Amino acid sequence: MATPDSDQEFQQAMDALGTLISGKTRGDGKTWKDAFEYMQVYLERLDLDKRLGELNVIHVAGTKGKGSTCAMVDSILRSCGYKTGLFTSPHLWDVRERIQLDGRPVSREIFLREFWKCYKRLEDQADEMVGKAAYFRFLTLLGLQTFLAEGVDAAILEVGLGGRLDATNVIRAPFACGITPLGFDHMAVLGHTLPEIAGEKAGILKPGCPAFTVPQPDDAMAVIEAKAKSVGAPLMVVPSLEEYEGGADLELGLAGQHQRSNAALAICLAAAWEAERARQLRGSGAVDAVAQAEAAERRVHSLAGRRIPHEYREGLRACHWPGRAQLVEVPDEDDGGASNRAVGSSKAPSRLSFYLDGAHTEESMATCATWFADAVSTPGQGQAAATNGAPFETQRVLLFNCMQEREPARLLRPLSEVLRARGVPVHQALFVPADSSYSSLGPRSGAPDLSWQHSMQRAWDLENPLPPRPQEVLHHLPSLAQFGAQGAQKSVVVPSISTALDWLRKCVRERPNVRVQVLVTGSLYLVGDVLKHLSKYL
Repeated sequence: MATPDSDQEFQQAMDALGTLISGKTRGDGKTWKDAFEYMQVYLERLDLDKRLGELNVIHVAGTKGKGSTCAMVDSILRSCGYKTGLFTSPHLWDVRERIQLDGRPVSREIFLREFWKCYKRLEDQADEMVGKAAYFRFLTLLGLQTFLAEGVDAAILEVGLGGRLDATNVIRAPFACGITPLGFDHMAVLGHTLPEIAGEKAGILKPGCPAFTVPQPDDAMAVIEAKAKSVGAPLMVVPSLEEYEGGADLELGLAGQHQRSNAALAICLAAAWEAERARQLRGSGAVDAVAQAEAAERRVHSLAGRRIPHEYREGLRACHWPGRAQLVEVPDEDDGGASNRAVGSSKAPSRLSFYLDGAHTEESMATCATWFADAVSTPGQGQAAATNGAPFETQRVLLFNCMQEREPARLLRPLSEVLRARGVPVHQALFVPADSSYSSLGPRSGAPDLSWQHSMQRAWDLENPLPPRPQEVLHHLPSLAQFGAQGAQKSVVVPSISTALDWLRKCVRERPNVRVQVLVTGSLYLVGDVLKHLSKYL
């Protein structure tokens, strides 16, 4: 339990970390390239340069699903009995989420111990040539130091941006590398074509290190294959789950059809890691190490025969990755209970449900819309009856925000098109600023500037110009005007997340026959902030 002293020290650490936040620059610009080269200097200043080889690393790049893939690898290896370290980004509401030990955010005690050790050494040795490490690079160094200090068996590293010049790419000899589905994101940094983007992502491949990728577009795959050949990395396109015995019925803890390709990649990465770990253990000669090696070899042999071991199945089933295809149900105020569950449970649904997904690219928005449509179409998700026996009137609300580097129309168009095509259109869209952002570790202060939200609202209205059909009209819900919202019925700008949530609670409180399904998407910062508000229901 946190104490006032620990709260104060943690806030001091957050204040210090906040001073390291800097902007993003182009990949071909001096700042980004130099910053990557400075990583070697930082490693030496922390005495980590000679110790990195002690980490048994799985390194994952990609545009979509790399965090989910890393989480599944982590869950699989923990199910096999290994001690794991997981480094991902961004976090949802606590920076410690980025550095996990055995599936949980690192404790405050360990975080603060390693944080100040890193921060003070880098601060003391900063000079005019190489100053303090910037935010993401510092957290990468902190993650590596924490994993070494805690003696993890496996370190799973998610690339932050790109791959070739990413801070995580200081690992010289990972056990395995993976590339998740590629798409268009961070184009000002990574390039404007898929081959350019693929070249940056494939920059993590290393000589002799097994490399795995999901199927990619032909032009991107050609670049990945060429890079693998040039560095001498054996490359494999992973088999689909359906190619494994019983794979078609494999239960995943992460919702959405798109997670199946991530799971297929996670299986291959975990197996390659276990194969190398078994060789390492046998080389130690210890009796217990040999027994562990035999267990690992048994699982690897099973997978070679397209049979998924029990430990892998259990790891995939138990995997939980907040903010990605996540359902949170808020009970009626007199219920006293709470639910955070997978879609399809037999439990009677609540009347206020949040479907949260941190999609923020065109492709991922379409995937998010497909997941949401599948979820709300699941038996029991829309046909429930109110206490008077009449069916609930289901209303769907979009809660949206995206970062200003994005083009709202390009994100909202696939979302709107998929939902309309699936027959689950949004009745009302709410555009709301997030409480936090990349450039700030804490909540914003002062009156919010809503000009960006109005831009998103205009983009939505242009994508949805026709008057709503009768079944798309938001019936019998209280007006948002009293909450300070600005806009017409089909789309409004709301000044804060708390205001939007207050209105949604009012909707179900005052309308017992109404059920509200809220899709929260567009930014992981928005999703994280909403989850923080809903934390008592998790």
